[in-house]
Amino acid sequence: MNRRDLRYLAGILANAGQRRHALRWLGSRREGFLLDTPSPWLTFDAIDQLRARMKDGLRIFEYGSGGSTLFWLQWRVALCSIEHDPEWYALVKARLPQGASVDYRLVVPEPSDDRNFGADPADPHAYVSRDERSRGRTFRRYASQIDEFPDAHFDLVLVDGRARPSCIRHAAPKVKRGGVLVLDNADRDYYVRRVGESLRGFRREEHFGVGPREPLTWGTDFYLRS
Repeated sequence: MNRRDLRYLAGILANAGQRRHALRWLGSRREGFLLDTPSPWLTFDAIDQLRARMKDGLRIFEYGSGGSTLFWLQWRVALCSIEHDPEWYALVKARLPQGASVDYRLVVPEPSDDRNFGADPADPHAYVSRDERSRGRTFRRYASQIDEFPDAHFDLVLVDGRARPSCIRHAAPKVKRGGVLVLDNADRDYYVRRVGESLRGFRREEHFGVGPREPLTWGTDFYLRS
């Protein structure tokens, strides 16, 4: 363990609200943890809340696949998972259990027209990502995959992929009453800066703290539809 990790571990132990995750964080540092465990890449407090919600029969949609995909499939759920990266898609697909009830879709971004160059990533109508590797690409088809489903269809929607404001705009109407929209890295305020209208009628629940793998803290927010 390097000095940075030791300093971070000391910080976890000094935080009364997070020290219970210290050994869990240490275990998550091993290579392949997220897929092998499996575990969503969210804060530990958020993962615990999700685990308490999980039961057979749920309808789940996720933007961004990985450990979360394998995590949901521990229950008998109806899952639709959207991935933009072909290499990561192939890796996760190889890990899916035989006969898994998952609609797993590779939806790569497409070249954008001139109107999208310089667009604000906080604009839910822009369909762009702040990631430099996605410059000049549009995630319109990616974000709108959920439009195939009726409104108020899903018990849970996870937004942990690209163009998240656009995904929130499309996903919010698809969450049923009593359901939850989960937004990871919610401490990046631009994700929700311009989606207030979409999240009207949702109650925010913050889960800021320690999570798997990373020597840093971040936020995973739940938006509960009342």
